[in-house]
Amino acid sequence: MKAYWHKLFERLQGIEGVDPAGPVLRGAAAGLAFFYGLGARARWALYHYKILKAKRLPVPVVSVGGLTVGGAGKTPMVACLARLFQAQGKRVAILSRGYRGLARGVMRVSDGKQIYQKPPQVGEEAYWLARSLPGVAVYTGASRYAAGMAAWRDSPPELFLLDDGFQHRQLHRDLDLVLLDADSPFGNGRLLPRGPLREPLEVLALAQVLMLTRFAEELHTRQLKALQATFPDKIVLTAAISPATARCYPQGQEQPASAVSGRPLLAFAGLARPSVFIDTLINLGVVLKGIYTFPDHHAFKPRELQTMVEEAQSRGAEALITTAKDWARMAETWEADLPLWVLEVEARLLQPFPAEVMARIF
Repeated sequence: MKAYWHKLFERLQGIEGVDPAGPVLRGAAAGLAFFYGLGARARWALYHYKILKAKRLPVPVVSVGGLTVGGAGKTPMVACLARLFQAQGKRVAILSRGYRGLARGVMRVSDGKQIYQKPPQVGEEAYWLARSLPGVAVYTGASRYAAGMAAWRDSPPELFLLDDGFQHRQLHRDLDLVLLDADSPFGNGRLLPRGPLREPLEVLALAQVLMLTRFAEELHTRQLKALQATFPDKIVLTAAISPATARCYPQGQEQPASAVSGRPLLAFAGLARPSVFIDTLINLGVVLKGIYTFPDHHAFKPRELQTMVEEAQSRGAEALITTAKDWARMAETWEADLPLWVLEVEARLLQPFPAEVMARIF
């Protein structure tokens, strides 16, 4: 059923090479999007006019969020900024919703020294951040305020980072940074479910910084200039998200991402935009022997994994390859007859973090 809704959503957006939905289906989705937009604007007004009030944490809060559903690189950018603030001597804690985690309430995923929770108890993004960022505490909870106060009581940080926090208006932010994919910053420009927009474009008035991710100067200069012209009062930054390392399991030795170049591999991933992963593999020179895509945050069943292994063997693949997020959802366990490569990516700013933004935070 999840796969059905995933494909239906792709059809409504007219993306990923899938045939667009028919006029009746598009009309129904447009009607739903209209009412969705009314609700989103009403919610924005309630907080804007302080009918509903956002709670404040004891130290500055920086939100890294998005306007569209999935694929802009929010979690890698949170990791990038955490390292940036760490390098400046700041104690950082990350607050995540913990999407798709089984545990309820506030969870301490990591105190920066030890990891206490793994998927499926907590979501894969929170776990990936905890594993990737020694010295950074990671907490999850539907209420980011409650999670932040728990982190504050355990070991007070000097800065909170919100992973995917732009829509979480219940918490006051000192800086809102919104990520937009350079290839398609606003998708088809329509609200859910007709398009990928979580909120109307006018809510970008709340953000101080816009960032084009997966930016390549030779491909995306037009998008950058258009964004600067449309939002002249915003700071517009650019960032790259690129493969960093690869590990081959069951041994798990870390190697450069280029180690997969020229290898015949079968790829699989459960992402909002699996085409980004596939394009990355092609650019790395992987010889793709097959591609399996699943809905975002898909929980792989043993039979699904075995089917892919058998398919890889029949097609002459020497191994399978997936993403670090998918690997986390698999409980980082691999006992199949073929090896599994896991590709890690990292985000990096393509210009120094502006001094005026730092002044706003501290």
